[in-house]
Amino acid sequence: MSPDSCHTCGKSDGKLLRCGRCRGVWFCNRECQAVARKELGHRGANCRPADGAQTPTSSANARSPFAAPSRHSTPMDMANLEARYGELFDEGDQAAMANTRIGYLAAVAKAKEAAAVADLIGGAGGASRRAQADLFLSDCLFRLGEMAAAASAACSSLRTARASGNISALVRSMCACGDVAREAPDEMVKAERAHREQGRRSGSAPSYGGLDLSQEGHISLPTTPAALSRLRITYMEAAIRICDAALAAAGGRGSPAADDELRVPSLGLEATARGSLGSSLDDLGVEPQRSLELVRQAVALMRQRVRRAAPGLDVLRAKGALAGMLCNLGAGLSGSNGMAEAAACMREALELGEETDDVGLKQIVLTNLSNMSGRPDKPVGPAEAAALRSRLNALYAQAGRNPDTSCTICLDPLEQPGGGAEQDATDDGGLTADGYTNSAVRVLQCAHQFHRGCLSAWWCTRSDRACPLCKK
Repeated sequence: MSPDSCHTCGKSDGKLLRCGRCRGVWFCNRECQAVARKELGHRGANCRPADGAQTPTSSANARSPFAAPSRHSTPMDMANLEARYGELFDEGDQAAMANTRIGYLAAVAKAKEAAAVADLIGGAGGASRRAQADLFLSDCLFRLGEMAAAASAACSSLRTARASGNISALVRSMCACGDVAREAPDEMVKAERAHREQGRRSGSAPSYGGLDLSQEGHISLPTTPAALSRLRITYMEAAIRICDAALAAAGGRGSPAADDELRVPSLGLEATARGSLGSSLDDLGVEPQRSLELVRQAVALMRQRVRRAAPGLDVLRAKGALAGMLCNLGAGLSGSNGMAEAAACMREALELGEETDDVGLKQIVLTNLSNMSGRPDKPVGPAEAAALRSRLNALYAQAGRNPDTSCTICLDPLEQPGGGAEQDATDDGGLTADGYTNSAVRVLQCAHQFHRGCLSAWWCTRSDRACPLCKK
């Protein structure tokens, strides 16, 4: 028997190491081995030497999270299925919040199981839940660097959303495809082609309660390098066309029908789509005026979202998203000689950062604002700049860190991130300490450095994937 792929994460490239106990499966390293034991049941009776046709890989409990979803063997009524789906989704969300490789792998397993439960629920509700599970799966795979699998999951979400009648799920899926297309456009095109062929064979067709979105949601796959570089823009433009068509059919944002998120994307979702398109145009250096206008629209929509948000966690999340969009708007204005307005946006973002206690946001806004004092038009005066630098130094001092050698987002040292270094597995079946995704340092093209995991978490809550400091 020879290794085919990692039993946990499905990777087939690089060195794979055999389980030292059962000798029947392989892993990338100790992290994947730990997840297989904890989340996939690869332990005890499921981790024994193969006996005839019965091997650990054939056990239902040892199923890889990258394998196709399997149906539950015991019947469950609809209420229990829906409750189980919610539990799995919450467990996966909690695992992903750890921002570690093991956490994301565990979240992948939960997302796969949630997708299987959604298939059992069936109907439009099951399709909407399956689209949601695939979206979550795509995000976790993206953070793990599994771009081909992330693209496939995003396309699966898009195809399921098209059949569910849930327009909000469709817009979210379009945005997810756009995010993957920025980092791996070739993988996105391959996944799109595979899923389109699958859709033709199954005869699936879009259905949105009588609203025809076949033109608005159409994506032309690129055939030239220039078109490939604009693939993310193509997805985001389609998302906005769908938003506009749904709003027009509902009678506008102020109509009672606009509150139905199955038929009309929410304020926050529309804001994210418009902000993402604006940032995508800015990334390519094209249509600067349109880019700036789209980000302005995103900020205006998110302000409405904040006013309507429920007290507690909901309003904090909305304010955090608004702060990120204000940072993007400030960066765009600074590039178009609108420094006074740019500084005002940054100041408002800083106030929101204080309300949400977002250390990373405060750190980055303070850095950007204090640097504006060196501009010829002086949008930030010397006294204000000195006060900003004092607050910035206080943040570093409070964390006991050196600003020259620390990640700007989490304040931890770049050379010694929390959690320890990642280690490879050996073939003795033992385990070591968990490895963290932010144990690696990512250097962007602008030369600014961050922990990889910190940067992934930062980008997840923003509408673009620009450098947090210089917005390039």
